[in-house]
Amino acid sequence: MKQLKVVLPIVGFVAVCIFIFSSIDLHALKNSLLSADPKWLALAFGITLLQPFLTSVRLQSYLLAGNLPKPYTRCLKAVLAALSLNAVLPAKGGDLVKVTFLQDSPKELAPLAGIALMERVLDILVLCLLALAGSIYIGNTTTTWLAAFALCAPISALLLLGQADKVPIIGKKLLRLAAACRTAWKQPLLVGRGCLLAIICWSTNLAVMFCLLRSVGAAVRIAEVAAVTPLAIFVGLLPVSISGMGTRDAALVHLLTGTTKEVTYAGTFLYTAAVYWFLALIGLVFLGRETLRMTMTRTQANQGSLQKPT
Repeated sequence: MKQLKVVLPIVGFVAVCIFIFSSIDLHALKNSLLSADPKWLALAFGITLLQPFLTSVRLQSYLLAGNLPKPYTRCLKAVLAALSLNAVLPAKGGDLVKVTFLQDSPKELAPLAGIALMERVLDILVLCLLALAGSIYIGNTTTTWLAAFALCAPISALLLLGQADKVPIIGKKLLRLAAACRTAWKQPLLVGRGCLLAIICWSTNLAVMFCLLRSVGAAVRIAEVAAVTPLAIFVGLLPVSISGMGTRDAALVHLLTGTTKEVTYAGTFLYTAAVYWFLALIGLVFLGRETLRMTMTRTQANQGSLQKPT
């Protein structure tokens, strides 16, 4: 099973890339990338730089709601470290791995995982709502129904998270996870602040996609991007490709009308470069530091336990 989790994204990524490159004019794709408007590119990368700071405030709000307070700088370092992992892990797995950088003791891992899962589910809920609003605004019946259908998943997940400890067989292992989620919901103002920040975070993400599509000459409206990009992101979250590359691009090409495949692929390639690779390079330093800090903390804890008199 572990080997399948590693092999499947790689095979999926290669298969999707072969499909994409065999179905488009590579010369036209190259020209679209080389002729990208530097002003739109600068705006897109500038907005991208804001995202880790906004995401960290959101994370801190959810942690406070779950009675797991962490300093903002600690949240920022964990978020930046996770961004490097997102560039190579399927389904943005770094967002869940970041809890290991936040824990101060093994007992915190389960509650932190619960808050991270709640954060992920609320993110998906916000994306669904943005997709639904954009679809209704542009009058696209297909994406409206897709967004409405997708909305059922995060709503169901939110209801289940707080009751995870009641799941047969494995419920006892999820007691702390479920308790953290129930504690968070008792702080509606903090959760509400987190949701508001999630809306801002994903709105800036959609703005990045819009800027990059415009940079390569795509005549798109922001409402169109808001309607289809969240649905493409959902496809990219499926663990069948490395960081959603290829699957997210192909989905957006299928959903976004009024522009050529080559232009759309150029925009989505730049989106991957900005949101994943660019931020991953910035976060790489923090990934190394956080991994080293975590290793040293565990080593000191083990040495302390060995030195205790028996």
